[in-house]
Amino acid sequence: MVVNQVLWDEMLDEFRALGGTAENIRLGQGPYGRGLFPVDPQKPYRILIPPSLLAHARHVQFVDGSFRLGPEANIGDREKAFLESYEREFSWGVAQGETQELLEMMRNAPAGLKELLRSPFNLDLWLTDPTPEWIQKRFIDARVIALEDKTPAVMPIVELINHAPGTSYEIDERGVGVSGQTSGEILVAYLPDDALGIFAGWGFVSEAEPFALSLSLKVDRIRIKITRRMVGPSPLFPEVSRDGKELHLSYLVLGHKAYPRLAKGIFYKIMREAGRRDEAVEAFDAIQHVNRRFWLQLLQASEEAELPLGRLVRRLVHSQLSAMSHSIGVRHV
Repeated sequence: MVVNQVLWDEMLDEFRALGGTAENIRLGQGPYGRGLFPVDPQKPYRILIPPSLLAHARHVQFVDGSFRLGPEANIGDREKAFLESYEREFSWGVAQGETQELLEMMRNAPAGLKELLRSPFNLDLWLTDPTPEWIQKRFIDARVIALEDKTPAVMPIVELINHAPGTSYEIDERGVGVSGQTSGEILVAYLPDDALGIFAGWGFVSEAEPFALSLSLKVDRIRIKITRRMVGPSPLFPEVSRDGKELHLSYLVLGHKAYPRLAKGIFYKIMREAGRRDEAVEAFDAIQHVNRRFWLQLLQASEEAELPLGRLVRRLVHSQLSAMSHSIGVRHV
């Protein structure tokens, strides 16, 4: 990747003139592809996008294939011109091909692989025909952030930062930012999720996720239904409800690299509080078994795919099974 340094510097100058903060950052190429790096690793970096440069996602339009903000966008003319220029030079104009390429690979996948990706892996968003409208939607959906009031906003510059667990976005009344210090690439956690969740949302495989969640499934034999909504009373603890004799879990952690005894501990607590303590050991093993079976089926199906897609799917399987394997012993919770 060749960076047009003049364009980059001019863009940052205008960004700062419009109230943004961009300190000690440069655009470069790293192990995750194009991303942001500190100019001087010995100094802290800081990026802050003011509210005036955070456009509501619903105001985004594409005119003749170009990114535009509609007339109803509550944003100044100079700010609008900046955002449209930024998208043309550094975001949509450069990276739209990556979204299209993935959608086309998925469209051309073998039928058996597509069937599995659709169910039980629920990757329908990447199995839709790559029309211009769908490419635009997938591109924007992967680059919005929820503000304090839950408004989905398109963010410049910060969206160039690649994902890795660790540093979080800074979101408050001042806008959206990221700050810190690193000797390598600037990285931020998009969301707490597992490898499958990251792939579903952004279309890439992360091999650094610390935990693995169960697939959405219903195991009639043990009367348990699991979805994949990361909501619950506290991190890693799902919401639990009943439908007659069946337990419904909003999600379920199956393994955690940092806390390998936690997955069973959480599940055993759920079963204990549901009055099903005696079933806990066999039920957890059954859920693990069903998950492993589906992931191994996906691995086998990937062998029929062309190399780029087959390699991508195999990396996804490896990442998820690796995290899932970190379930050893039981922590009392």
